[in-house]
Amino acid sequence: MEELTIEESFTKLDEIIEKLESNDVSLDESFNLYKLGMEELQKANNKIETTKKAVMAIAKDGGFEVFEEEE
Repeated sequence: MEELTIEESFTKLDEIIEKLESNDVSLDESFNLYKLGMEELQKANNKIETTKKAVMAIAKDGGFEVFEEEE
């Protein structure tokens, strides 16, 4: 199974949310969609953390720079 990009993961999450918000899904299907969404969210978070660590490791002088999060 091919791994999705962060953007593709967010698109997939949007699709799952749309399905959950519709009135056309059963309780069982809602639970499965929720579970799938949580798994996809975890994958996206892992990719973001990996990217964040890579940014921290890249510096102009070959050293480390801390990536500052905006609040």
